[in-house]
Amino acid sequence: MNEKSRPVKLPPGTAAMLADFARYEWYGERSGIDPEQAWGMLSMLLPLSQSNAAGLTAALAREVTPLGGWPAYGASRAVAELLGIEFTGDDAESVLAGALNFLRQHGVPPLRVRGYEWNHWVSTGGTIDTWLPTVPPPPFERSGLSDLGPGEVRHVATMTEAQDSNTIHVSRDASGAYLALINARQSDDDPTRSRWEYKRANSLYEIFRNLGLALQSPPHWVSDELEPYIPLPRPTI
Repeated sequence: MNEKSRPVKLPPGTAAMLADFARYEWYGERSGIDPEQAWGMLSMLLPLSQSNAAGLTAALAREVTPLGGWPAYGASRAVAELLGIEFTGDDAESVLAGALNFLRQHGVPPLRVRGYEWNHWVSTGGTIDTWLPTVPPPPFERSGLSDLGPGEVRHVATMTEAQDSNTIHVSRDASGAYLALINARQSDDDPTRSRWEYKRANSLYEIFRNLGLALQSPPHWVSDELEPYIPLPRPTI
């Protein structure tokens, strides 16, 4: 994408198409767009990506990225799918920066940022601390946590709205250690559920802090006890 580009005229409706493609990329089947339809959208740009990659990237950076929102994110995902994830050159970096702005504006936690997006953020001076402002956990003396009773297993989070979603529980073992447990299906082919150790700590306060940092933002459901220990608010997308 470093070759000198020829001017490119984007097909009519490119911004709206990329907004729909972005929603498919983010929400998957929940977007109401099927995979065949989504990749059919990109076919509008495929000839340009093959004949004039630099010109296509320049046109997206000039005409779509400045719109912000879903079109900006869709432009970035289109470049990644059609041209690869190197994003070298001013125009490509501008397109990727537009996507990062979109994600940050909507409070998307680092955990849900794609690897190449995060690498670009870090390579341009960003850090996990500057991605989004965080909320500190309650101090130990005002934790408000009720200790676990003997044998008690407390449900503290459900990851998604799916009926077979992974769930997170806290418990205490015979040694007195506090555990975070994940209840999940064995595999996509085996719906049998089992519970396995995710984290271990010496206090309930520590296990809640560790869970909050690991989750980064609230999942589909979170208990009132755990939510104050999660450093980021729920994303708006």
